[in-house]
Amino acid sequence: MTTLTLAKPRARPWISWRTRKLVIGYSYLVPAALCLLATVVVPIILAVKMSLYADVLYKPQDFRFIGLGNYLRLVQDPVFWLTLWNSLVWVFGSVILQFVFGFAAALLLQQAFTGRALVRTLTLLPWIIPGVVVGLIWQWLYQPNYGVINDLLIRIGWMSERVAWLSSPDLAMGAVVFANVWRGIPFFAIMLLAGLQAVPDELYEAAEVDGAGVVARFRHITLPLLRPIIVVATATRIIWTFNYADLIFVMTGGGPANATQITSTYTLQQAYSTLDFGYAGALSVVLLLVMLSFTVVYLRVTKGVEAEQ
Repeated sequence: MTTLTLAKPRARPWISWRTRKLVIGYSYLVPAALCLLATVVVPIILAVKMSLYADVLYKPQDFRFIGLGNYLRLVQDPVFWLTLWNSLVWVFGSVILQFVFGFAAALLLQQAFTGRALVRTLTLLPWIIPGVVVGLIWQWLYQPNYGVINDLLIRIGWMSERVAWLSSPDLAMGAVVFANVWRGIPFFAIMLLAGLQAVPDELYEAAEVDGAGVVARFRHITLPLLRPIIVVATATRIIWTFNYADLIFVMTGGGPANATQITSTYTLQQAYSTLDFGYAGALSVVLLLVMLSFTVVYLRVTKGVEAEQ
């Protein structure tokens, strides 16, 4: 007689398979989260803490907690408001011109011509060169006595006497913006060129058959399809430029008479020249808040653009 053995019911796992998948997935993020914590979150916390103290390096006896004293000083500081205005001129003046010339360069590089690969490679050179080196190059080009720019403009008859570009409060900001435009054009050119190459040729051919001209094709095909790339590239470049202090720091140091002083360079000056780390911490926190505000707007605009596609 055969005895039937009933199978024991399988024990229910303590953690469901879905939960285990989530735990395993999030565990892969732990190293990145720890790096982010160590390199971003902790410095922000330390900067906020530093901004609440009177912390002048050569006055250790005056070190004390002052709460929002540095922020009150910041609100009453006319140089800070000047640097904020200079930052807006610096950022939007640079990015708008970089975008316009970068878009033009991308449209040219999209065309077929002899040596296109070489030209595309050379286009990247201003972006590859370190910012400090770019500053030194343009500082030499703007030099009033032996600079190439003055010599060239005098030779072609556009000027009769030499100009101290970086020493004039009226010309210095335009000079550093022009140098920054030269360095930033390749970023937009490469980004937009990649977007242009992703646009199907059939769309242009169909539009041309329907009688659409160059301007109409650009307006109704190129711009709509490149809109997400334009938004992301422009917003990214604005954030980078707002925090980019190398060029101004090397070329003018924020002068003359704070004419090129932006908030980033003013923060560096307070920290490493004046050695007032408490006030520099307050400036850095305000700069962070400005960037966070812009990022929120940027994310909303990006979301809206993606929804339209």
